[in-house]
This record gives sequence, structure tokens and C-alpha cells, in this order.
Amino acid sequence: MLGIGVDWVALSFVQRPEDIVEIKRLIMQFNPNNAFPPHIMAKIEKPSCFEGDSLNKIVELCDGIMVARGDLGVECAPEDVPILQKFINDECRS
Repeated sequence: MLGIGVDWVALSFVQRPEDIVEIKRLIMQFNPNNAFPPHIMAKIEKPSCFEGDSLNKIVELCDGIMVARGDLGVECAPEDVPILQKFINDECRS
């Protein structure tokens, strides 16, 4: 897909900063003729990304964050989802 010049790559189930590092490594490995690399969108679906400073590092490493509210509501208490979403938004804006 990199050969057709995609603008964005979305990665689902991002839980650790290493997930973003790995996709960036794969993109650079398979990037034809050193073309402009696509932006990285991290989809946050698991509460494990909130452990330690993982979310902060994920935000720093990628170009966009997608909050999967439905999946978060399955993985944790539904009443916590708005709080987690606000935390993600605040992290992105800092």
C-alpha cells in the first residue's frame, strides 16, 4: 500500500509506545524510494495504554489519536469512558 502513496496509516489496539515505534520501522523498511512516509493514527481501544506514561509517549510518537469509545466501554466500565476520553484529549493538547 505504501507504493500507491497513502497519506495515513491507522494502527488499532495501540497499547504501548513500542507499537508505534514498530509500525514506523515497518513503514521505513517498506517505503519505496524513500517516499514521504504516511502519518500515523493511533486507535486507543484498551485501558492498558493508560499505564504509567504510555499514553504520553504514544501521543508524542504519532500524528493523530482516534478514541474508540465503544471498545473502551467493553474493556472498562462504561461510565469511565467520558473521563478517559477527556484524559486522552487533555494529553493530546498538552
